[in-house]
Amino acid sequence: MTPKRLLCFGDSNTYGWMGSLDGATRRYPSSIRWTGRLARMLGPRWEVLEEGLGGRTLRDNFTVGNGMTIPGAGLSAKDYLPACLLSHLPLDIVIIMLGSNDMKSALKHSAEDIAAGMGELLDMVLDFPWQQVLDYPHPRVLLLSPPLIGERKMSLAGARYAGAPETSRALAGLYRRLAEEKGAVFLDAASVLTDAPAGEAHGVDGMHLDERDHARLAEAVFEKMKNIFPLDVPSSHKNFNLLSS
Repeated sequence: MTPKRLLCFGDSNTYGWMGSLDGATRRYPSSIRWTGRLARMLGPRWEVLEEGLGGRTLRDNFTVGNGMTIPGAGLSAKDYLPACLLSHLPLDIVIIMLGSNDMKSALKHSAEDIAAGMGELLDMVLDFPWQQVLDYPHPRVLLLSPPLIGERKMSLAGARYAGAPETSRALAGLYRRLAEEKGAVFLDAASVLTDAPAGEAHGVDGMHLDERDHARLAEAVFEKMKNIFPLDVPSSHKNFNLLSS
């Protein structure tokens, strides 16, 4: 049986960036990342492909303060996604979680601007005309609104994220409406990060997911996927521990 293929497309929280207060950091291993946990839950009948990039935005090819310039498409998902899709076809589902970096004050984006950018990405996945050269159907889309930005992040980098807490709280409703309009499935990632402060990532920098966040997000995505595809759950998942490695 040919495995189904899932593409996880996002920013540093899809990459598995460890939160840090001291500059350079590392990546969580696959056993901790929500994408790796999801792969284990889905089992051998699925291939999980990771496309997470720290600092990635919806439409801007740079952000202020990330300390690194990337040539070509840079940090712009809009510029990178078409080639990314074509390089990974066939795909059964694409999961997209983006928007946090677009809230940086230097970019001057409202919540509505960010939702419009996400709408362009959904159109690329759902309508991009690759069938002219490749005979594959378009994948389904699971759209995730990102964790909230709150007081912990603002205390560390408030000037860079002025207005972001309000913007982050508006995104879930806008993304939900967008998913309904485009025929995508929606999940509010903040809704599953329940430890105080609820809805925020619990890494030390107030922005990145910690180990428990990754575990909870993986579980929530898995539950959503069961509503999209009939999943044959591996027996090892029946007793899956949120903090298992």
